Amino acid sequence: MYAVRAVAWPLVAGRDLDEYLYSYIQFLDWHPLLPWSMLFRTPATPIVAGVALDVAGGLFAEPLLALLFAASVVAWAAAARMFGTRAVLLVAVALLVYPAYGLMFHELSSEPVFAAAFSLWALLVTRAAGRPSVPRFAAIGLGVALLAFVRPGNALLVVFVVFVLAVPGLRWERGVWAAAFLMTALLPIAAWALLNGVRFGDYTFARGGNAVIPFYRAYITDKIVSPNNGPASRKLAAAVREHLVTRNPYKAYGVTVGEVFRSGSFRIHEDFYLLSDHVFGWDSNYSVLRKAGVEAVRKHPRQYVSGVLETIWEQLSKSYFRAPPARQVRARPVVHVKGRKLPAPTEGQPIPSGQNVWISRPDNSIRDVWTSATHHHFVFARPGERRRFDEIVRERDALAGNLPDRRGRASLALRLNQASRWFPRPIIWIAVGLVALALRRPRRASVLVALALAALFVIAFNALGLFADPHFALPVAPAFVLFGAGALLGRRA
Repeated sequence: MYAVRAVAWPLVAGRDLDEYLYSYIQFLDWHPLLPWSMLFRTPATPIVAGVALDVAGGLFAEPLLALLFAASVVAWAAAARMFGTRAVLLVAVALLVYPAYGLMFHELSSEPVFAAAFSLWALLVTRAAGRPSVPRFAAIGLGVALLAFVRPGNALLVVFVVFVLAVPGLRWERGVWAAAFLMTALLPIAAWALLNGVRFGDYTFARGGNAVIPFYRAYITDKIVSPNNGPASRKLAAAVREHLVTRNPYKAYGVTVGEVFRSGSFRIHEDFYLLSDHVFGWDSNYSVLRKAGVEAVRKHPRQYVSGVLETIWEQLSKSYFRAPPARQVRARPVVHVKGRKLPAPTEGQPIPSGQNVWISRPDNSIRDVWTSATHHHFVFARPGERRRFDEIVRERDALAGNLPDRRGRASLALRLNQASRWFPRPIIWIAVGLVALALRRPRRASVLVALALAALFVIAFNALGLFADPHFALPVAPAFVLFGAGALLGRRA
């Protein structure tokens, strides 16, 4: 199935692949030149993506993703064994023909790694529920740690420890199981935070997470961040007025402070990170951004809550397609700013692309200087930094160049996109599961509910800080397939 889809969907770079590659290239450097990506991301995805593109010139990248896809389907089918053979068959067939789920494994980023890790964790949960023991609950805890090392926000799945209450056993046994779960989940996370402290001086599991929730969503999606919201918002606006709109490309394109906040631009948002590091200091850990986001939510709670709920709904009710390559436009449109003709920024943004938050360092020794509306270059405080910087960029380009260069077959891609339109969305599996639970009362219903709630927790947590994007829901979507299949076809109690 993977090979057939690969004819239409060759493996391509997924979200933020360049940042994962920066982390992989410097992974063994005790004093890396570019620590931002290493602190902002956790190491599992950089290692998988980097090794896939590094070994044999990327020859095994697609076979590795195919293996992850197959392993995830097998793991979910094995988890369904608790509920009977018919549930196993439905889960296996549904995931094999699920176009949107399969599409994830043709994009090299955190999504396929997350999907494979979550399927393994679901299998561990079902086995622990069937025959509870200390080693099995310790394995679930290690699974949470693995998920956190793929995406740092998954560390919050430690709340799944309440699942112990749904497992039959004596009170003291449950206490031991819960302790084993928490110990194996938290120790690796704490160890990585300690290592970050020793290497970088930041005793944190992942830097900057407090800025994503709720500032990212409040600024980009809901557009409720405003200088009038509170003291932190005014402090941010003052920094924008003094250090952002006074330089290019903002100055050349006539972008005002008000437009910065009204635009909800993802390009400006990336500049906010650099602005915070330069003006408020690396040690502030984007606290001003976080506080500005909190002030926005307090000032506009109804708009924020309705936006979060709408995002959750969209994540559960929409599918995912790979759009065909955009046609190249020969004549680039222009805009007139103060009597000057300038190239129009792409994607409807107020400024051109070229933001490089990954260069941020505690000492701000590397800067991105814009010399005009469209031209910029890097400036280094120490000459030796340029040499290492150029080496990293060349290695990044070489690794990215190892992705397949063939073009997908458009006719097959169209058919797969059409099939994705008709495949049941997660909300359908949830609705079927809820009705079947009420009517059939299958065995081990608590396990079905627990896994579905864990998947919903991941989606809801992402919705607190991010816009609707299938990449944040598809890795856990099989939990809803299992929920519906197990409730509908599972053995009755």
